[in-house]
Amino acid sequence: MEIRVRERTIDLTLGYSSLALFAISIVTLIWFLVDRVGQAEDTADAIGRELMRAAGGRGDARATFDALLILAWGFLHSLMARPRFKAQMQKILRPHLQPAVYSLVASAGLIGLCLLYRPIPRLIYALDGGPALLVRLLFFAAWGLFLYCFLHIDPLEIAGLRPILDYLRERPRVSEGFRPSGPFLWVRHPVELAFLIAFWAAPAMTAGHLLFAAVMTLYTFLGIDLEDRKMLDLYGAGYQEYMKRVPQIIPLPR
Repeated sequence: MEIRVRERTIDLTLGYSSLALFAISIVTLIWFLVDRVGQAEDTADAIGRELMRAAGGRGDARATFDALLILAWGFLHSLMARPRFKAQMQKILRPHLQPAVYSLVASAGLIGLCLLYRPIPRLIYALDGGPALLVRLLFFAAWGLFLYCFLHIDPLEIAGLRPILDYLRERPRVSEGFRPSGPFLWVRHPVELAFLIAFWAAPAMTAGHLLFAAVMTLYTFLGIDLEDRKMLDLYGAGYQEYMKRVPQIIPLPR
């Protein structure tokens, strides 16, 4: 009985920690895009000095470091989503814990990316007045879309908490049919659309911000393609018909 209580406590702690870290990672990303990525680099701390020394302190070295940092996060994020990796994880993790562990690692990696990213402050363009205000409003509209998407999906499922709750309640996991609603009737990937708008909607675009937006855009489109293939495998003809009716990322009529 004590073992079961201990396992339940561990499972719930892992699940709620995953949900909390997911929320923290989104807040961190918003802070990063608004305040951090376009700033002049502060190298007063020890980590900053070490990174400066390792990269030679030049803009092109910073760009290489930043690109490798994003690619490392993307590689880890994608690797953990592969079926073969999940099969290996089942040897050391109970299946209902895997989504929470994946979410924890992905969220922690995103937070680390935002904190370790080295700004490159060379200005590409800067908007003033009305255009700057419109772009900033577009940025926050993107996060409004992101929140709206969560009214039509289960955030507990995304954070890996739902499988844990279902397991502890001994509720079988039943795969429901594919029934898109809300923003998913406009485009197949509205969450990714929200991220893309947020990445690019900057009143002042620095070289570091441009690099981040470009590499993350590439990774986003690769992820969208893989997600479409996964959904096709899961839902077959139903998702294929959905793909014919609804555009992938740009809400244009067909």
